[in-house]
Amino acid sequence: MNRKLITILVSLALLALTPGAAQGAFGISDFEVSLQDSSGEPLLDAGAHPDFTTEIALNKVIDSESGDEGPDGNARNIEVTLPPGFIGDPTQVPTCSLAGLVGSGPAAECDPEAQVGIVTVTNYVSGFSAESTLPVYNIDPPVGVGGQFAFNFLNVLVFINSGVTNDGRYTLTSKISEISQGLAIGDTKLTLWGVPADSSHDLWRVEKGGFNLPSPEPVPSTAPRKPMLSNPTACPGTPLTFTVRANSWQDPTYDEAGVDTDGEGNPLVIDDCAAVPFDAAIEAEPTSNEASSPTGLDLTITVPQSEDPDQPATALLRDAIVTFPEGMGVNAASAGGQETCSEAQVKLDSEAAAECPDASKIGTVRIDSPLLENPLLGEAYLAEQAQNKFGSLLAVYFTVDDPQSGTVLKLAGKVEPDPQTGRLTVTFPDNPPLPFERMEVHMFDGPRASLMTPPTCGTHTTTGEFRPYTGNAPVVASDSFAVTSGPGGGACPNGAFAPGLQAGTMDLIAGEHSPFLLRLTRPAGMPALQTVDVSLPSGLLARLAGTPYCPDAVLAGIPAAAGTGAGQLASPSCPVASRVGSVAVTAGVGSSPFPLETGSAYLAGPYKGAPLSLAFVTPALAGPFDLGNVVVRAALHVDPATARVRAVSDPLPTLLHGIPLELGEVRVLLDKPGFTLNPTSCAPKLIDAEIGSAAGSTAALAKPFQVTRCRGLGFEPRLSLRLKGGTKRGKYPALTATLRMRGGEANIRRASVALPRSEFLAQEHIRTICTRVQWAEDRCPKASIYGRAEAVTPLLDEPLRGPVYLRSSDNQLPDLVADLEGQIDIELVGRIDSFKRGIRTTFESVPDAPVSRFVLRMRGGSKGLLVNSRNICRGKHRATVEMDAQNGRGHDFEPVVKPRCGKKLRRSGKKSR
Repeated sequence: MNRKLITILVSLALLALTPGAAQGAFGISDFEVSLQDSSGEPLLDAGAHPDFTTEIALNKVIDSESGDEGPDGNARNIEVTLPPGFIGDPTQVPTCSLAGLVGSGPAAECDPEAQVGIVTVTNYVSGFSAESTLPVYNIDPPVGVGGQFAFNFLNVLVFINSGVTNDGRYTLTSKISEISQGLAIGDTKLTLWGVPADSSHDLWRVEKGGFNLPSPEPVPSTAPRKPMLSNPTACPGTPLTFTVRANSWQDPTYDEAGVDTDGEGNPLVIDDCAAVPFDAAIEAEPTSNEASSPTGLDLTITVPQSEDPDQPATALLRDAIVTFPEGMGVNAASAGGQETCSEAQVKLDSEAAAECPDASKIGTVRIDSPLLENPLLGEAYLAEQAQNKFGSLLAVYFTVDDPQSGTVLKLAGKVEPDPQTGRLTVTFPDNPPLPFERMEVHMFDGPRASLMTPPTCGTHTTTGEFRPYTGNAPVVASDSFAVTSGPGGGACPNGAFAPGLQAGTMDLIAGEHSPFLLRLTRPAGMPALQTVDVSLPSGLLARLAGTPYCPDAVLAGIPAAAGTGAGQLASPSCPVASRVGSVAVTAGVGSSPFPLETGSAYLAGPYKGAPLSLAFVTPALAGPFDLGNVVVRAALHVDPATARVRAVSDPLPTLLHGIPLELGEVRVLLDKPGFTLNPTSCAPKLIDAEIGSAAGSTAALAKPFQVTRCRGLGFEPRLSLRLKGGTKRGKYPALTATLRMRGGEANIRRASVALPRSEFLAQEHIRTICTRVQWAEDRCPKASIYGRAEAVTPLLDEPLRGPVYLRSSDNQLPDLVADLEGQIDIELVGRIDSFKRGIRTTFESVPDAPVSRFVLRMRGGSKGLLVNSRNICRGKHRATVEMDAQNGRGHDFEPVVKPRCGKKLRRSGKKSR
């Protein structure tokens, strides 16, 4: 009988009588590693396929009573962790069943093709040590184990379970767990073959049913020569480190040892990375071929793996950088109902399963690895803003928790939208040093898909840059797809720009306060909205009184950085009293854009040459994302002749931190109570708009506007005329004209005042007149001022005041112009002519604006424009006044012109028409 077999049988017979070794300090006394070629020489080339040997010696003690030597405790668990990038691929080797491994007695019934190496175990029984060299076989792994080797030692099956450990480095760990307490193992030497079917192992391969090692005759393998082990494909210049940890049944505390040299003391340094092959390819196909539409994505990355045992293994992929074509960006509509996965939930560098919310899932992942028979299936999740591995606005997690193999993988990718173009680059850096042949990522489609297609038809190209762990030049690959139609399957976009306009007050009652709504819409596929220039109908005004400005310094200090929007929403920077309304938009492509309704409209001061402005402050809170704050101002120009308001906006943003906004609707509602005021004219009017696109095109739009119930407004203005100064013929009195209006009446459209024949125009005093050119350049001579005027309106906190000029005119006489200045500027132009041999001033066009009091003070004396034609204290002298209202009513009357004569005059008469 074979001597080794006798030893094994004796050991087996004595197991029941074997006492435990004397207890002391269990531990590892020696640990050696070697990576060798078939001739026993070190094999440290990158990607090479060495035979891998570990030798583990445990502490020994001498029993004080018997004097027998034995291990200091019965080993329970032994774990060997390989350095990152050192790969074992058991799928390249046929497997043996458990039944075959048990065999009949000590002889295994496993095919020699399933053998992957040999193990030498020293066992101690009652002071005797027995050394056994046994074949190690590849076994079909049970559920939850990536790969399993096993050997039969004294009819006790010892399993070596291998798998990926997710500790941030993704190393392979081999574990021998729960070793039989009846085995007093002292030393082990395990050799796993780099190429199990290689002929160099024929003498150490056991034929089926055999047990002699070395074999009496060579036992060739009929399996293909394929590599099972591969050196790392990185050459950092530092030694590889292998670690072992073990504990005993007597002491659960693990002892640990590490080594970075071989048994001869040579550092285990990998080199010759330049010879390692690497190639990669990419396929990228959106789920939609319609322009400017929500889309999913099918992305596939392939890295062909070499199975040539005589060549280095394919380099492992370190970094993958995928750049999508211009125009294919994040779909802002995807924020609706979206959640994110936090670092605490994903447990990135942990074996624990990820606990990301279902609403954070944006796709699925499939990974085909040569290390496993079955593909790994997982999910893609959207990472929490800023609180992710990269601290970035956008990031994704790929998670795999495979119960079949026990593999837990978690990859983090940084998503970087170009801040100027929105073009997406996704980077997965420092990928696990594990081989894969194919990775398929499917991003969900639907109306709120995460991505959007480019806005134009044609061919669009996705580019991938793949960097291997070798440090060699990256591989650049690309794939193209076609966009063949417009949104909804219509014609391809051709750059046409036809936005929609809705505008007007909510309640169209003349002279009443009512909220004002402006709504712009942009059909799908058209260029983005960018500029808004809106002219309101004359008479549609705002009551500014009681509404302070949001200061420029405050507006300039509103932060735009991502993450600042929530603070602005909770505590607005602008005074609450300056808020006059709201602004809302819809963002993103598709049938379900994201409604962003967090914006406020504030009254602000002068801006870009306009006396007033509106500031639209929008905290951009979209689903789980805080994109900061957007501030857009609109200059409010007021026509000095008509008081018509024209709002000219700053360019609307088309990108926000690189995310295309794709604004489909912009809605401004000015709804502060008592703010916007309807005209008192029911004449048909227009709200005119010129809308500009990001492509440079413009669209002129007009919306009809007409209020109602004008005839119900009363109209009974009162005018008093007083003269001060000389009363005799030839004297030049000063004139004070005071107009009063009651609230709720129609506003004046036209006013004509003819003085009695007792007053002539003093043409001899018309010396200096402001020319039209001087007026336009705001440099009228001081000498062209002949009086002053003041207008009090309920719309403003302070009256409008200013000088009264004589300005050149197309008429025979110069015009009388009141240049009123204040919060806004208004010019009242009066035409001077002769009426019934007297002087008349007619204001042909008066703004449709409420005025409670208007006072005109004309100078007398040497600057007076009036001269008495008689003694004005004799008799009553009446003016002829004709006033027309904006609602069509008229009011004519003849007030008495009251000189300062020292006596009381009768009230003037009046008549209405």
